[in-house]
Amino acid sequence: MRHHTLIFIAGSALLAAPLAAQQPDSAARAKARADSVARADSVAREDSIRTVREIERIQNEPRKRDSVPKPPPQSPATGVGAPTNPRMLPDFSAVVDLVADLSPHSSTQPDGRRFSVREVELAVQAAIDPYFRGDVFLGFDDLEKVAVEEAALTTTSLGNGFEARAGRYRMPVGKINTTHRHDLHYVEYPYVIQEFFSPEGLRGTGIWGSKIFSPFGFYQEFIVTMVDAFGESPDSLFVRDPANKTLSGLGYSARLRNYWDFSQDKNMEWSFSAVTGKRPQPISGGSDTLNAVNVQQTVVGTDVTYRWRPLKQGLYESFLLQAEFMYQINQKNPAVPTGTTYAGPTSDYPGAYVFGRYQMSQRNFLGARYDWLKDPENDGAPFNAVSLIWEFFPSEFSKLIAEYQYISRAGYQPSFPTYGTDPRLSRLLLQATFALGPHKPHAF
Repeated sequence: MRHHTLIFIAGSALLAAPLAAQQPDSAARAKARADSVARADSVAREDSIRTVREIERIQNEPRKRDSVPKPPPQSPATGVGAPTNPRMLPDFSAVVDLVADLSPHSSTQPDGRRFSVREVELAVQAAIDPYFRGDVFLGFDDLEKVAVEEAALTTTSLGNGFEARAGRYRMPVGKINTTHRHDLHYVEYPYVIQEFFSPEGLRGTGIWGSKIFSPFGFYQEFIVTMVDAFGESPDSLFVRDPANKTLSGLGYSARLRNYWDFSQDKNMEWSFSAVTGKRPQPISGGSDTLNAVNVQQTVVGTDVTYRWRPLKQGLYESFLLQAEFMYQINQKNPAVPTGTTYAGPTSDYPGAYVFGRYQMSQRNFLGARYDWLKDPENDGAPFNAVSLIWEFFPSEFSKLIAEYQYISRAGYQPSFPTYGTDPRLSRLLLQATFALGPHKPHAF
């Protein structure tokens, strides 16, 4: 009898619950909706914070080959695993670039020093939230003092292969320009980069958009940028109006990358690039406050990179072959103020380099580079250089380079003022770099 009574009571409760739920109660429904919205808002905030912390945790995890995984940190209060970065602090790192010039006649460095700290680069990088990543690179050296190398906000959640960026960045023109100087496989940029852009390559401040796709069975990436100016203007040139006064005076670039995997140990990348904009060029007969005009300049080029790295011997043996060709196109008859004549380049100039590097052992690499160009700073005179490079990596955080370079040039080359007009010269450069902190690798 008791069991029948319990069953009856339970059945009555189950029947009464839906009947009660069907009774109209507007105040209860309104309160329930308000509580639901508040809970959803709270959950959204907690989920956002949890996502950012998870991104930070992934970025801060040590590589398996670098160290033995450690157990999660313990919270003093609860004794359970806590976030690896509870304050959401960014990653701080520094890279020191040391250069020695032991060339036989005199130093070929811009400051004339034999031994110098060429640059100290400070990097601050972090995931900002689930939608953006921030990267800041500051350069410290004796010539420029402090410079903003990069400071960019990059999207992380656009999806479908899209990426957008705003700020200052290395321009995606050619293959090697996007690599920081201390991460090169040689001491300096190839001469086509130095003469067409600057000894430190080409940077820009503006907006960037890219898209990765594969309609033909191999990966492709298309990148476009719009920046405030095409390169940096020399301090000695003064124009009437800045180039960016009109939108046509801004700098624009585009690059199409194509990537193929031939096998598990062979791949190739072939790209096409173009950049255009107005740059100050000198005039004769001007004044101390007006000695240049803005002239349209365009650089187009192509680059190819072939990599071989066998799966079994990849730690001890590999090969890299890289070549890049650029062609500088200059405006022929720009308008100049009355009473002055144009003194800038009026011809078009080609330039190229070829670089090969073979891995001899786990830490030793031997490379060679050939540079050729029609020098725009020397009326198109031919410039040739051959470099032999030895690289040694004690670890992934340090690098040593010894580079011998033989240059054959016609006439005076402004890049080496201490050498005068000697058409042939030899250079011996040594480099040591080391990184402190979790310095992020460059893009593949």
